[in-house]
Amino acid sequence: MSQVEASRRGEGLRFIDAALAAFEQACARSGESSYDYRLGPDRMRWRFAGAEMRRLLEPALRHLEIDDGRAPGLTVCVFDSESTATPMPAPPWDGTCYGARGEITGFNDNRLRITYQPGVDMLLAFDAERGIAIYWVPDFRLVPFWEVTFPGRCLVHWYMATGAYQPIHSGAVGDERGGVLIAGMSGSGKSTTTLSCLNSGLKLAGEDYTLAGGDPAWAYSLYSTAKLVPDSLWRFPELQPWISNAGQLETQKALIYLQEKCPEQLTTGFPLRAIVVPKVTGRLETRLAPATVMQALMAMGPTTLLHLQGATEEAMAKMSRLVRSVPVYTLEAGTDLRQIPQVLSTLLDGRRG
Repeated sequence: MSQVEASRRGEGLRFIDAALAAFEQACARSGESSYDYRLGPDRMRWRFAGAEMRRLLEPALRHLEIDDGRAPGLTVCVFDSESTATPMPAPPWDGTCYGARGEITGFNDNRLRITYQPGVDMLLAFDAERGIAIYWVPDFRLVPFWEVTFPGRCLVHWYMATGAYQPIHSGAVGDERGGVLIAGMSGSGKSTTTLSCLNSGLKLAGEDYTLAGGDPAWAYSLYSTAKLVPDSLWRFPELQPWISNAGQLETQKALIYLQEKCPEQLTTGFPLRAIVVPKVTGRLETRLAPATVMQALMAMGPTTLLHLQGATEEAMAKMSRLVRSVPVYTLEAGTDLRQIPQVLSTLLDGRRG
């Protein structure tokens, strides 16, 4: 590490210390709530100063809450300045340091990660050596809709950078036999495929983001939220009463908190038996066809890397290993949605046999 890089790291770590002190002040002024959650085979603790940020972010994580006495590997300290009357200390960088994806130039390396996106106004700062993170916004009312559905996914990504598991843009369904990862870019049928498995006997580990990897491969739940574009709601009339943002569908996807509505349909994870890439065919029947590892990698890699800043090489390497560790298929999804979980269940039966 050069002298300049070492100096920047020192400045960044001192800023995190100052931000942590501000967080403790916010807790003293507005109260604190703390929750421990499963993070794959690990644990994470979310500490919230005041009630507003907890109200926004905690529901997506609630299904993973656990109290087993294990120390968390990652601790996330969350506050906003508006509701806690606590300002964030001035940063050690200036306006020329903001990168296109929010990364602060000179303040990101293999220990330190700091991002801030003007317009989104969300600061994330992470110290890998201490396993500590700051999650801050100036005003809780500025938290964007999409962030509520998968809070802190970049923090999980950074924490997992040197480990075996990777947050992946994917769904996952399964049962005691194991499960399948459902990988696809927006519009591919990923959400439709995943949600068609509700009430089928298969359980959901995720609809939009899943933690996957390891040897042998596992898929773990990260969030209990499900999202659908409003034009797809007609396929799931039974889900419409569960929509939490029904008055905002002109600008947002329909959001459902599955932990609130059907907690028995959720699972914390399972051994991974296969990866399927949905393909909408317009035909009635659903069937499986062989796929290549490159098709699976292209279904999950680009959007995952688009969403998650930093640690790109590590993430790509883990996804490359994952698609080579289990069979991969194209799921030619038909219009009779009842066939989708039947085909996936048959796949799991075959793997078990």
